[in-house]
Amino acid sequence: MMRLKIYAHQLLDPLLAIRKRHFYQQQLSHLSDGDYYVPYDIPYVSQFASPDKINDYIHNSYDGTTDPNWHLFGAPDATDYAFWCHRVCALACLKMCIQTLTEHSPTLWELVQHGLKYDGYKIYDEKGRMIDEGWYVSAQIQIANDYGLAMETYSYAPALAMCKPILDGYPIIVAVSPEIGERKPNWRRYGGHVVLVYGFEWRKGNLQSLYLHNPSGRYPELQAKAKIPQHRFQKLYAHRFSAVKLKASR
Repeated sequence: MMRLKIYAHQLLDPLLAIRKRHFYQQQLSHLSDGDYYVPYDIPYVSQFASPDKINDYIHNSYDGTTDPNWHLFGAPDATDYAFWCHRVCALACLKMCIQTLTEHSPTLWELVQHGLKYDGYKIYDEKGRMIDEGWYVSAQIQIANDYGLAMETYSYAPALAMCKPILDGYPIIVAVSPEIGERKPNWRRYGGHVVLVYGFEWRKGNLQSLYLHNPSGRYPELQAKAKIPQHRFQKLYAHRFSAVKLKASR
C-alpha cells in the first residue's frame, strides 16, 4: 500500500504543481538578480552524531553503537541512538528552526520523545508488523507549537513556491528524495527525506539554485550550506514543504 501511495504521488504531484507555477512566477516578477536568504544564521544539525561518518552509515552499514559521539544525540544509550539516528531528518530540521527562532535547544532525543507523545512515528502496526513510518506532519506541527513556532504547510507546490516564504524570512522544511545527499543520485526515488532550505539564487527571472542544510548529506559539500542547482533539485523534490515561523503573539 505504501509503495502504491508513493507511486501515485510521484505521478500526480508534479502535474498538480505545474498548474500553480504561473501564479508563483508572477509573484516573483519584480525580483532582481541575486542571492536571497532568511535573516538568520541557521546552525547546521546532522541527524547523525558524527557527520564525517554519514557516508559509512548509509553505504557501509556503519554500526551506530560504535560511534564515539553517540551521546551528543542525547539518547540514554548507544542502542537507542543507533536505531533513531536513521529516522530523525525531520526532527533535525525542526531542531535547526527551534534553535534559530527561539531560546530553546532540545536534543534530538528529546524531540524524539516529544514527538512520540503525539504518535508522530509508527514502528509497528496493530498486528505487530513493522511498518517504520513517520514523522507525520501533524506531529511536527504540534512539536513546533510547543516551542512557540507555527508551521504553514504547502502541498502540490512547485519549487518556485518556496521563494516567497524565504523572502518573508521563514526557513522551510522541504520533502525530497534522500538521494539529494549523493554526488550521483538515483533519480527514481521519490520523497522519504527532508532538508532545511534557507535561501535561493535568482537569475534572469528564474530560480537557479537552492541553499540548504541536509541532515544526512553524505559528503561535506552536501551537508551544511549546500548549494543545489535547480535542475538537480527539481528531480529530487517531492512537491511539499512547511514554512516555519514564530507564532503570532496575541
